[in-house]
Amino acid sequence: MLTMRDRASWLLALGVSLAVVIAALAPYLLAEQLAHPGVFSGFLINPVDGFSYLAKMRQGLDGSWSFHLPYSSEPGPGAFIFTFYLFLGNLARWLNISLLPIYYAARFVAGFAMFCLAYFFYDQVFEEKYLKWIATLLTMFGSGLGWLAIPFGVQASDLSIPESIPFLTAYTNAHFPFAAAVMLGAVLSVIKKDRTRLRGAAALICGMLLGIVLPFSVISLTISLGIWLVWEGFHQGWSGLTAFIRKQSTHLIPYLALIMGALPWLIYDLWLARSHPSLSVWNAQNITPSPPLIDYVIGYGLILVLAILGIMRIGTRGQSRDRLFLSWALSNLILLYMPFNFQRRLTLGLFFPLAGLAALGLERIAGERAKIRATLILLLILSVPSNLIVIGAGISGVQRQDPSVVHLQGELEGYAWIDGNTPPGSLILASPEIGNRLPAFADVRVLYGHPFETPYADTQKSLVVSLYAWEGSIAEAINLLDQLDLDYVFFGERERVLGQPEWIGGLPLVFESQGVEIYEVTFP
Repeated sequence: MLTMRDRASWLLALGVSLAVVIAALAPYLLAEQLAHPGVFSGFLINPVDGFSYLAKMRQGLDGSWSFHLPYSSEPGPGAFIFTFYLFLGNLARWLNISLLPIYYAARFVAGFAMFCLAYFFYDQVFEEKYLKWIATLLTMFGSGLGWLAIPFGVQASDLSIPESIPFLTAYTNAHFPFAAAVMLGAVLSVIKKDRTRLRGAAALICGMLLGIVLPFSVISLTISLGIWLVWEGFHQGWSGLTAFIRKQSTHLIPYLALIMGALPWLIYDLWLARSHPSLSVWNAQNITPSPPLIDYVIGYGLILVLAILGIMRIGTRGQSRDRLFLSWALSNLILLYMPFNFQRRLTLGLFFPLAGLAALGLERIAGERAKIRATLILLLILSVPSNLIVIGAGISGVQRQDPSVVHLQGELEGYAWIDGNTPPGSLILASPEIGNRLPAFADVRVLYGHPFETPYADTQKSLVVSLYAWEGSIAEAINLLDQLDLDYVFFGERERVLGQPEWIGGLPLVFESQGVEIYEVTFP
């Protein structure tokens, strides 16, 4: 039973969580007002990936549960992946709501769930109320010292890897905070001791969800929890495998359920990565290496310093929670430099154990409650600039009418015309920027639209640029367009920057508005 004090603490946690996710949403609402005369694109950070999420949702909006790669002239067969965004697209269809509000709502709910579960996680592992709140506040507001490194030309991880900082995780997209919330749910399912069957079912569901939404996070999470389980076994006195299984069964059952829930999706994704004609090429291109170690050191800043002090505080009297923090943080840090294509993606969730260790470290150096409170406030103040810089960069881009974060009105009208007047699956030539956006607004394919999701991206991007900057004969261009089996050509301001090819004048103009022209590729 919850006491009155526990209820008050929970209500406060819910209120603060709600305030943080509102703060993460507010810049997007502000951008809507600042975008005139352009139209805000909907994304303040990493818009290239943002439009790829909408493109996936767009397929769900059409009723599909099978993903077809839109950023390719040859997408290959459909696959049951990106189900999270396909579901959001179908949800938009069921509710008759446009894609962007559904996307914002999903990001809002996922961020709220992440912060609430973070509080619940610390509530379960810390007996001391003040340590629980230190870790919670660090998770909600904490960041690194990347803002101090900018004058030296260093872009630390807190400015460049949103999944490494929980606030930026909630600020950036919908699936990062959702996956982080599921990770916390999985950890709670494994570490608690009562209701083993219920926790096993919860862990199975968490494994399935994490396998669907962010499969590589399963790797870091299961390794971390596995190390913790083995460490617990040795701490209690190793007396053989049978005894270990018996003693740890309350944790092993949900741990194995977590693995079993995720395993089918991992196997399926691995099979696709090796056998699918287009997705296999995408997988080979999808390389996100970790930056130099110093970028992480600066990016976690004082949180990392306090976490190291927390490890020193633990000493030989560590509790089960301390071994969990250490297993999670140290194994995750090592994995960041293992030979994976997705190293930097494994930062998702790392902040949670670091914040727990940092709470212990802050207690070690501050001692008295008043000093702890003052030091925590100072630490949070020093964390704010990095988050504000990330937000400010996007808002500044909107004010400057940066083409990466705004639409031109003519472009939107062109997207709408294509959506209403072209056959599904039409192949369109467009600049890299427009090629990235078109599949979010219409059921079309493009030659190039994404640095990872377009197979042979560098070659395809060069092909697009060369077509607009064409210097050969008109006959050669027409022959190439015929070979590529293009259906339409998009020609607006972004395309004119690349060039004004003579061959385009030989195609019939089918749409024109506010500087945007669309030509149909037909030949006599």
